[in-house]
Amino acid sequence: MDVLSPIPFSSPAHPSVANSDQRGNMIEGNQRASPVVRSLFGDASLPPKEVGSSASSSNSGSQFQNSGEKSAMENELIVNEVLHEQHQTFAGSLNVTAEDQSSMKSKVKETMEKAFWDGITDTMKQDEPRYDQVVELMREVRDEICDMAPQSWKGEIFEAIDLDVLSQVLNSGKLDMDYLGNILEFALNTLQKLSASANEGELKVVHQKLLKELVEICQAGDGSNHSYVIALIKGLRFVLEQTQALKQEISKARIKIMEPLLRGPASLDYLKNAFANRYGPPSDASTALPLTMRWLSSVWDSIDREWLEHTNALSELTRSQESSSQRLLPSTTLRTGGSIFRMSGASNIASNATGSDNKHPECKGEKVDLLVRLGLLKLANEVSSLTQEALPETLKLNLARLMAVQAQLQKIIVISTSILVLRQSLLSEQMVCNSADMEIIVSSCVKQLSDHLDSVEDAGIKEIIEILGTFAEGDDSGDSTKLQSRKNVMARLLTKSLQADDPISIWVSCAVYLAARGIMLGGSGTHGRELAEIALRQVGAAVLLDRVVEAARVLLVASTVSCGVHGPWYAHLIEKM
Repeated sequence: MDVLSPIPFSSPAHPSVANSDQRGNMIEGNQRASPVVRSLFGDASLPPKEVGSSASSSNSGSQFQNSGEKSAMENELIVNEVLHEQHQTFAGSLNVTAEDQSSMKSKVKETMEKAFWDGITDTMKQDEPRYDQVVELMREVRDEICDMAPQSWKGEIFEAIDLDVLSQVLNSGKLDMDYLGNILEFALNTLQKLSASANEGELKVVHQKLLKELVEICQAGDGSNHSYVIALIKGLRFVLEQTQALKQEISKARIKIMEPLLRGPASLDYLKNAFANRYGPPSDASTALPLTMRWLSSVWDSIDREWLEHTNALSELTRSQESSSQRLLPSTTLRTGGSIFRMSGASNIASNATGSDNKHPECKGEKVDLLVRLGLLKLANEVSSLTQEALPETLKLNLARLMAVQAQLQKIIVISTSILVLRQSLLSEQMVCNSADMEIIVSSCVKQLSDHLDSVEDAGIKEIIEILGTFAEGDDSGDSTKLQSRKNVMARLLTKSLQADDPISIWVSCAVYLAARGIMLGGSGTHGRELAEIALRQVGAAVLLDRVVEAARVLLVASTVSCGVHGPWYAHLIEKM
């Protein structure tokens, strides 16, 4: 399919990663606590670029050679997103609403962009200006235009925007604004040609207005490089903004063109054929897919045990429902003492699961289905951050999705452990006497913790303890010394309990894994949810059921899609095990 490339997909929100072997690391005094959820990961890594995103390249031949492959990969990304029930989310990401414009995130983005361009301007105003950033920005302009332009245009684009000549002009000591103006004008004219004919007239007016402003800036100066620098930066920024706007319009048009492909089984066939073109037929799987083979092999030895555990839990659940309609929460304690009350009415949480079994059915034990479901869960449950390089070949299109689930599971672990600490504090000081009051407090605390961890990327122990402290004041709200002492105790307990090798950490992590496994194997309907709730109630965290279900649903869809696309390859690999 020969269609224009879309803007790269936006990655789901997920926390950055910090070096730490701990799930918590309290810093004493006034120093900021290290990020808690971040530190659940074992290595530092920035979110990788999405497959198919543009990469700068000074080699025109290489870019020409790879453009067709990149376009094909971007087509696969779109089809893959739609299959994962993300079409509305993706299409919506191409538009910025008025509400988004006024949001805090938009303001932060605007501030960061201003700081970026101000920084470039400052470096060019120095006695010995550095123009390497300008050259790189012009490279980005050239490459972005090439990505959108027909193949036949690319020679002219590279000739008009010659980075070697540009570098020589910039470093000559005297900026030639006629030459620089010609480059900007060429870029703007090319964007006009690429835009829809309905917008061409409007764009021409806007572009002419900009060029006039740049001329006025240069004429208003004293002939020094200073005014030329301001004009050049303003022009570059405008061209890049226009490029991004055009890419969004092209993306919308591209999705519309691909609509027939995105409906029905044709989408699965498209991805299956594309995968075969890249990695060969299923018979070559054992040599062509080493990462997938390693991934499946790491799960293979445990699938019989995990399937037996699941079926036993399901049988026990059925027997329990037949003998009694009321399930009791086993009494559990932290090592410092204190029990956990049963959550009242937990089984009624999010009753909207009714009828969802058909959408995300339970596993019947078929080997490929079982192996892929458990394999995806184990990937998302890993402590170290996932990377594109280590991801199985069959999952390369889903890195951002898997990283988002991984981050959600880590947040659930942090929140669950924090709840245990709060319960321990309330019980040890006898601030709560009945289970109903306890669950009201816990539910409110969970909401605040969830909102905070979802909105503050680098939240740490200190911030979590401040939230817990507001629910553990009791009758001592006026006694700051006693309140601070209580917070210090909770901070030490939480820090210790979040250590990877601590029994509490192991216990909570196991409960969250079993809860997610209940959904992965039992489906997102009644059976799966009940299995997940039972596991979460072991650590007093049934209130987090919805978060676990939503995380597992993403993996369930990924499993269904991957089995539909890569099933023959998986079957061949299983034969070799």
